[in-house]
Amino acid sequence: MAVKSKARHDLTLRSIKREIQAGRDVAFWLDKAYAHLDSGLFDEADIAEVEELAAAYYDGIDAVEQQEPNQDDAGTDSADSTADTDTVGA
Repeated sequence: MAVKSKARHDLTLRSIKREIQAGRDVAFWLDKAYAHLDSGLFDEADIAEVEELAAAYYDGIDAVEQQEPNQDDAGTDSADSTADTDTVGA
């Protein structure tokens, strides 16, 4: 029975980590990991691995969101400059 339990543990942990690394519904899989912690399938070390992956995912999202406003501002300025040039040329 212990082998099956270990196999289930390994398969479940690997699946959750794969889904989080792929960025598929990270909050859902993180919640599932905590449910497995509550049921006794996962331990604190497993949760630490999952939390590390989730934190990396959310840090990546934050980095993209911080870059986007700067790119939008630059795009807006160049579009305004083009509009001004067209008006002057006409």
